[in-house]
Amino acid sequence: MTGVIGVYHGTFGRVALFRTNQPVHEHAHPHVHALLKVAGKDGVYDLSGSPCPITDGKMVLVNPWVPHANWRDVGDPPITILALYLEPGWLPRDGSGHVVRRPFKRQSGTVEPPVRSLVAKIATGIAAADPTTNDEMEFDIFNLAQHVLNDNADMDLNPHSMRPVDYRVRKAVNLMRSDPTRPHRIDEVAHSVGLSRSRFFQQFRESMGMSPGVYSDTLRVEYAIEALISTDRLTGDIALDLGFSAPGHFSRFFKEKIGFAPQDYRRVAHQLSRPGADAMIAPAAHN
Repeated sequence: MTGVIGVYHGTFGRVALFRTNQPVHEHAHPHVHALLKVAGKDGVYDLSGSPCPITDGKMVLVNPWVPHANWRDVGDPPITILALYLEPGWLPRDGSGHVVRRPFKRQSGTVEPPVRSLVAKIATGIAAADPTTNDEMEFDIFNLAQHVLNDNADMDLNPHSMRPVDYRVRKAVNLMRSDPTRPHRIDEVAHSVGLSRSRFFQQFRESMGMSPGVYSDTLRVEYAIEALISTDRLTGDIALDLGFSAPGHFSRFFKEKIGFAPQDYRRVAHQLSRPGADAMIAPAAHN
């Protein structure tokens, strides 16, 4: 059986365990993101046009807002994946204390034996959904996050060398963020910042590393995830918030971007959440 097995939320961000043989369309996340194989067939992710394998010995590393996809064939044998999403407070810092917002210096990382052991243990805990093991599992997730960051972060990055963002793109981003639920029409956003559609598309991709459509969809997915895990609102109401005329359209959109249906995500996320569960974990120390 394929689908989401479990989702765990904490101060670090979230961890999702899923088994799939379905393609995942191009999307992005505002998190530092790592994909680690648990079992099944090896796979390959596409990160901005570069193939990145996911195997027993290789993990996929995705910096914030980097578009990625998995164009696997529907008939392929399934793969079980542990997906780690780290909040900004977990990002490494440079010598001046600035957060390194794109910490990974490569798109693939080696999975050493200690990491493989942690991945297997965390996956077993999430699948069991046993509240008595939550404290231990949080500690294991903490250790996994530190391994992923410490082994793969480029601490030599200079935050002042980051690519500048065109002021019109900044204005467009602020406009999109002010109403993340709305599917923004590219023509309207381009006009509001004084650019033609083609010029806006080019400037946005050069500044943000993705199309304005992918960025807008990412904001909508993150809104949906927050609504699913923090409220008991009907999926149909969340769909209406996001401009979908029917819940089925929202479900297809969510599944294309995340890999499984919103109802499945809510079911397993609520199973593993408990008040105060993340209180024991503090953000990772940055040396």
